[in-house]
Amino acid sequence: MTKPLSDWDFYGGSPKPDTRFVIIATITDFGDRSNIEPTDFPNWFAGDSARPVWWDETTNTVSYEVDAQPGMQLAAQLAVGGRYDDEACEFETRRFFYDGPCDPFTEDCRRVPVKLMRELGLFLLPGNREWEHLLGFGSSSFLKLLREYDAVPGRSIEALKNELRNPRTKIEDQDPFKSLISSAEQELKSFMLVKDTGKLVYRPTSLDAVSVLKSLVAHFDRGPDGFLPLARHGSGTVSLQAFLLLLAFGDLRKKGGQNFILVAEEPELHLHPSLHSRLVQRIRGASTQSIITTQSPNVAACYQPADVVFGRNIDGSLLARRIRSEPISQIPTNSIRNLYLRFRQEVYQALMGGIVIVPEGEFDYHWLNLWQRVAEASTDAAANTKLKPISIIPTSDAAVVKTFSEIAAFRPDVVPMLDGDSSGIGYINELLSLKPVPQPIIRLGKNGEIETLAAWILAPALNNPGPRLTTLVPDSAKRTEKALAQALMGRKKDRELHENLAWEALDDAQCAERAAEFLSDLAAIASGQAPANPNWRIEQPLANSKVFVADHIQKQ
Repeated sequence: MTKPLSDWDFYGGSPKPDTRFVIIATITDFGDRSNIEPTDFPNWFAGDSARPVWWDETTNTVSYEVDAQPGMQLAAQLAVGGRYDDEACEFETRRFFYDGPCDPFTEDCRRVPVKLMRELGLFLLPGNREWEHLLGFGSSSFLKLLREYDAVPGRSIEALKNELRNPRTKIEDQDPFKSLISSAEQELKSFMLVKDTGKLVYRPTSLDAVSVLKSLVAHFDRGPDGFLPLARHGSGTVSLQAFLLLLAFGDLRKKGGQNFILVAEEPELHLHPSLHSRLVQRIRGASTQSIITTQSPNVAACYQPADVVFGRNIDGSLLARRIRSEPISQIPTNSIRNLYLRFRQEVYQALMGGIVIVPEGEFDYHWLNLWQRVAEASTDAAANTKLKPISIIPTSDAAVVKTFSEIAAFRPDVVPMLDGDSSGIGYINELLSLKPVPQPIIRLGKNGEIETLAAWILAPALNNPGPRLTTLVPDSAKRTEKALAQALMGRKKDRELHENLAWEALDDAQCAERAAEFLSDLAAIASGQAPANPNWRIEQPLANSKVFVADHIQKQ
């Protein structure tokens, strides 16, 4: 089901003759009865077929005992192994029934028959789907679908072939083209290669059934607007061809009571975000089981955390872990439930992002996102600072410690960011009691809050304030950073004002650079480097944890 293998499909990219990879799949759901026996499925478990094993859904483990324990399901294991044959200078794969560790190329193993794979019904929607002719008869996949369900339009092809042999418009009869090819005809006749009655004619194909089929190009008939070839549409339309083809397979298999498992590799490619959810729901509705890989938070958010596996490559080792084992309604902590109900997309985006920051609350989340937009939009700020991608978690109910623990299970490099008031110091003590302890912890200066940070970033603009800033602090004689912070505290929930102030900050180079500097310092601390601003102070309450305090951002 994959592309032709290469060196890079093996760990390290340099396979040797004894190098192998083995992927094991456990097949479950043979039925919903507790007394199912392997003998009920002779195609799978009789003779030289699969060895019965037992799947425990609660522990995600396989038992190889002869008899199942209570609650376990009948299962089978298939595997595919790959190797590099240095003598033939080619790669080889072999699918077999898995009975334990073995080398399928040097040891006896039972091969999986094609009919069993057809029964399983596993289909792949690969990431590269820019195939212009997938819905054309030149596509082997399209022809396979038509032949499997006896849908090749044979009579129509025969009729079309006859029409093409005798077209109404014959270009060989049109002058001056006719006179040009007449000389060629005479030369052929002089060498007695054709009969005197023969002549050159031009037709769209070689006029056999196969060439007629392959010459057909899919178009969209747009009514009064005429025809447009499918390949001339946008890349989203072109990429959907593979999906439409697999849906046809799926619908026909489901109508026949057959299994259909669809594996989709980044199905959102080339599609507008508004279509991501619809595409995913269509995949889920058309298949018995769907397995999707994605880097789109929109696609991931279509799945509840119990249906999502987070994958991460850590120095060549794969970390693959389900987000939650239970439904959202059974999560005991309200703030974590809220995290997956209200902010699921933001959480998934952060998990897939670069540096992850967990602030104290939602207002911190919104302010930090605004300053990130300002820093990224400013050409000068981007040139003068080393901006790195930062993802910020929207913390609910000020549950920063519980939110940090939830995210740290998947991203141990996540960093908490706290206020400099008594609550923030209390959160630090809670964080220091966790195992493992957060390596860096970020805290604003004395009594500093997110509005204090906003006032520090906006302070350079007080000398030449924009309309929003002027309205917020109208008295020019009292237009100070302290007064600005107090005014922002009074408009704590006014998100429209916050956004307008952020865009005013973008017009002031110093404000934008301050925003970029602070975010760059967050990234440096999270990466184990020293922040650029010299006013960061380091506290070390424990030997294995540091608290970075922003003394330049405190209440005045």
